[in-house]
Amino acid sequence: MKIRELLLITLSAGLILLSGCGAEQNPTVTEEGEDSYARASLFCDVNFWEPPSWSTEEGTITGDITEKTGLALDITVPPQNADAQLSLMLLNDDLPDIISLTNETTISQLITSGKVWDLEEFLKRYCPESHLLKSFPEDIKRELIKRDGGWYAYPSHMNSQDSRKIWKPSSKFYEDWTNYNDNNAIIWNRELLEKAGLTVEEVQTEEQVLAAWDKMKNMHLDVDGEAVIPLLVDGKGYIDPTVKFLEYTFGAERVDENGNYRDILLQPQAEHALLFLNEAIRNGYAAPEQLTYENTKIKSLMAGGNVFCFIGNVANSGIDFTKWVSSGPVLSSGGETPVLGKNLRAPTGWLSTFVSKDCRNPEQVAAWLDYMTSDEGLLFWSFGYEGSDYRLDDDGYVVQSEKGEAASLDYGQTGQGAWWMFDNFSWERSILPEPEEDSSTAAEKEVYTAFGSHDRTVSYDESLLPLTAEDIPPESDEGILDAKIRAYEKEQIPRIILAGSREEAAARYSEMTEALKRMGIETLDAYKNEIYQKNCREYGGRIEKVNVE
Repeated sequence: MKIRELLLITLSAGLILLSGCGAEQNPTVTEEGEDSYARASLFCDVNFWEPPSWSTEEGTITGDITEKTGLALDITVPPQNADAQLSLMLLNDDLPDIISLTNETTISQLITSGKVWDLEEFLKRYCPESHLLKSFPEDIKRELIKRDGGWYAYPSHMNSQDSRKIWKPSSKFYEDWTNYNDNNAIIWNRELLEKAGLTVEEVQTEEQVLAAWDKMKNMHLDVDGEAVIPLLVDGKGYIDPTVKFLEYTFGAERVDENGNYRDILLQPQAEHALLFLNEAIRNGYAAPEQLTYENTKIKSLMAGGNVFCFIGNVANSGIDFTKWVSSGPVLSSGGETPVLGKNLRAPTGWLSTFVSKDCRNPEQVAAWLDYMTSDEGLLFWSFGYEGSDYRLDDDGYVVQSEKGEAASLDYGQTGQGAWWMFDNFSWERSILPEPEEDSSTAAEKEVYTAFGSHDRTVSYDESLLPLTAEDIPPESDEGILDAKIRAYEKEQIPRIILAGSREEAAARYSEMTEALKRMGIETLDAYKNEIYQKNCREYGGRIEKVNVE
């Protein structure tokens, strides 16, 4: 209730307040002699993020953020090779002021350089009243310090036991979302499913899914003049979301029958996943060129209404969730149990945001960081303007208007909901009401949780696994070998799924696994197993294998 009461009081006064630092900043002077706000550069390595051009005009999301914090941003999002570009900046002592990264190797290099602020030191110096110094989730901070050696990063998408104590879920609906959520899913176009004479209950098994794709292919339907695509995979990044989903749904695990770590691609269920995708491409359900699509192309196709089925990261698909339904896992023809790796440890974020020690305007950057992560700031940039973009219901929860929902979908133009590096799941799920049964939010939750909540799916604690740069330093011999193996796997997976026959695909898979063994993957797995067993002892858990060979 405290958060909701605070929001009610704040908003009824018609104000969006800066929580910890003074918002009135002295203007700087441009070369033309015109007054302007202080500026800072922001670099992000997520090449499909589409930030808005930063306007300082009153009545815009970015303009009103500038008015509150005194800061305007110059944003760089390299379309490719962001890590190499930032490494060169690091070498030349020319770091951006604010840096948001997903790449663990680059994060490690940045911290090791000593050129980014410890956030506690930074905030105590430039924003000593910041809420981040008083109410940051301790379990997340502990994991960040363990990963980085200090509290250097602000993590995106916070959702942990301690964060949920600060921002309590508004209902069981959001508790279930937390417990069963996974971004990777198989989803079906409701309208096209109906045209095919199928229900979601009839696309549950491997055989049923293949039959549904085949039926749609042979119906030769089109939507607005565009032929229906039976299956769309997740573009050039398909190896993580699409292949990973198929590996999990067919029961590929990361431990062997003795409870020791084993690379997932060495598991027979991983071969099953690759052969299944190969069959889909050979039969013309998915086109080979899909493997080269950018995320913008994926979003465009999904919005066109002519995609029958999509397997990938639904969080990056831009869909209207009411038009789609997930069938949960694809149940293997071999009877294997679907598995889902869930990180049960306090997360360190998808994006990690740093502040350079050479930051040009540290006071304003500190005010901006404090505001963007505060309850008031989160409410403003997430949901926009009260009255037009949202209202508060009788219990103080946020209800978006159609205008607000449209503005969030068009975040690259409006800036509303655009600031992914500060997304806070725990906060969001504390200020939203339980949605109506037929609402977009209810449909979204069902899509995200259909796999994890299925009665056949077995979840395990993925945080026990040695999957981070903290576990395997990239500059170590093991880290170098791991990078070589990952690069080799990335080269070989498309060769397997694009093979001209099932026999050829199976042969290429065997060639890949034999080559991996010659490269030293079994030695690397033994090294990773030591870390895994240590994590099991430290955190008091372990992964039980459910699909015994």
